[in-house]
Amino acid sequence: MNIGIDIDGVLADLQGFHSKHAPLFFNMKFNRNIADKTQCDIRDMFQCPEEERYEYWKKYLLKYIIVEPARKGAKGVSRKLRTDGHTVYIITKRVFTCNDDFKGKLMRFIVRNWLWRNGIKYNEIIFCDEAIPDSKRTVCLDKHIDVMIEDEAVNINVIAPIAKVICFDTSYNRECEGENISRARDWGEVYRLIEG
Repeated sequence: MNIGIDIDGVLADLQGFHSKHAPLFFNMKFNRNIADKTQCDIRDMFQCPEEERYEYWKKYLLKYIIVEPARKGAKGVSRKLRTDGHTVYIITKRVFTCNDDFKGKLMRFIVRNWLWRNGIKYNEIIFCDEAIPDSKRTVCLDKHIDVMIEDEAVNINVIAPIAKVICFDTSYNRECEGENISRARDWGEVYRLIEG
């Protein structure tokens, strides 16, 4: 099978990262508390203006993309899927990766290095344009993806009509349900859903 795997929210625990760093940052810097802890985007979580969201990412982006480890079990499952004969595609909308400038080249290098350091095995990595809402759907069609492991509701909803989606369970995607959508809380469940 051809299997697509997202990075932010799937291989890396974006919501967990925010829960460790954002509350103190926003409280200390802007006297702002969490407005909706079920959200993933900082803007929605703190109901803050874009300037405050920018300040947060200015301080924490490098820590997230370089230091934050892969979720427990991701390394083993990515290796097992390859050993089992599946083709594994990393399909990500990571910020800046589609830029055709130094920032884009640097971010692509950081992503590949992070995958290598965390022992994530894959056949190919595809960077999707974050400004195009259905860019992951297009990649899934082009690469004949059979199963996509995803956390973002907008991506789940546009991919489910064309491929099986394993929704990596988070508070911000609980409304995602459907005939072609399964839910996994960890990488062990992801593997069982693929091999089951």
